[in-house]
Amino acid sequence: MALIELGAETPAQPEGTTPPPAYVYRRLGLLLAAVLALALGGAAPATAGMWRHLGDVPLARATDYLVSGGRVYVLDAADDQAPRIAAWATDPVRQLWNVPGPPGDEAEPYFLSAVSDGVVLLRSGRTTAFLDAETGAPRWRSPTLVQPLGDRTGLVQEERFRPGTEYDPDSGAPGPLYGTTGEVLHTEPALSTSLSRVDLATGRRHWTVSEPGSISATATGGPHGEIVVLSAGRLAVRASATGAVLREREMPRANDDKPSWFELGGEVVLVHHGAFGERGHVTAYAWDTLAPLWQHDQPEAQGNAASCSGLPCRHTGTGLVVLDPGTGATLWEAGSEADLLAFGAGTVLHLESRARLLRTLDRRTGRPEIDLTPWGGSVPLPDGDAYLLTRQEPDGATVVGLLRAGAATVRQLGRLTGGVDRCRADATHVGCEVPGGVAIYRFGP
Repeated sequence: MALIELGAETPAQPEGTTPPPAYVYRRLGLLLAAVLALALGGAAPATAGMWRHLGDVPLARATDYLVSGGRVYVLDAADDQAPRIAAWATDPVRQLWNVPGPPGDEAEPYFLSAVSDGVVLLRSGRTTAFLDAETGAPRWRSPTLVQPLGDRTGLVQEERFRPGTEYDPDSGAPGPLYGTTGEVLHTEPALSTSLSRVDLATGRRHWTVSEPGSISATATGGPHGEIVVLSAGRLAVRASATGAVLREREMPRANDDKPSWFELGGEVVLVHHGAFGERGHVTAYAWDTLAPLWQHDQPEAQGNAASCSGLPCRHTGTGLVVLDPGTGATLWEAGSEADLLAFGAGTVLHLESRARLLRTLDRRTGRPEIDLTPWGGSVPLPDGDAYLLTRQEPDGATVVGLLRAGAATVRQLGRLTGGVDRCRADATHVGCEVPGGVAIYRFGP
């Protein structure tokens, strides 16, 4: 037996070690992040509990579906039967109701448009039908399109024409035709257009205003809920709650052309004179005052397929340039094949053929930020500031990621064991088509 003597003296303390400088940890952290990014194809790693499979909604012949509020709404519009609409809960998966769809025209598209504030919107041609989201019972029907405002109300435009100007399509008579809100075209321009805020659940009108001729109107969303209205002679901003004019400005002609359409470019309203896609003139007005800021001639596209949405751009002989919203000066050139979409306050999405996401760009400089080419599919989330992305793996699995405006990377949410055809999503749920149905997953914030 060995004897170990325990002395009374306090043993000497080991020599202290100096921790490595902070930059060593930073380098190690960057190296680890780079390894993870390479392993995940540019996506940040998933967080435990962020991705959970809830079940599959069985779909035999569904032609369209939406995911909203944790539910799946399904349209079965097979050619040989009348359309049916069904709603499914997802946790647990169970059918809530299944009802006949409103009648439609076989020659017109028939699809689920949106689920908003307790009602399901179905589009058939230019008409909109409303079903109760809880029971599927029909609520009301609008003969024109309805633009949801996000506060249980919607925006409705209705043109009024002189009697006897309806166009007979069987006549084949030449000449310009008019009409954007109804099913019937006319041979004369509209006398006036009414703009109404309606209750989505009942169709009750909160207010109605009238403008001479045809108009273009868009709800801006956001905290103020304002509505931009352009007529032949006036640009106005109205309050969504009351319809009252908050600010307005007379619209002069440009090169003898009346204003024809407008678009929102962040903090400016861009008013175009001349037909869409043709040579014309554009004037930028400040959103908060409608004061004119700058003007540009817009050359004819001439086969240039580049497009721009949500930020001021200009077509040139060589492609598309992005403009400073305050001055109209060129910020950067995007090329002739670029499709650009504003994405949050400081980011632009670069798309291919207006569908596939290629990369994110810095809004002021055009500098590439996140490479999105590995992600083959995308679906926007309801808030407009995020996309759900899908990527096919060599083993046949599908990786799902989340891209938020302003984020430095795509966040990986989880994996599906097989390939998917298309996905739909709300703020916390995603449904992807798989053989025999739609696989439903819940993802974290």
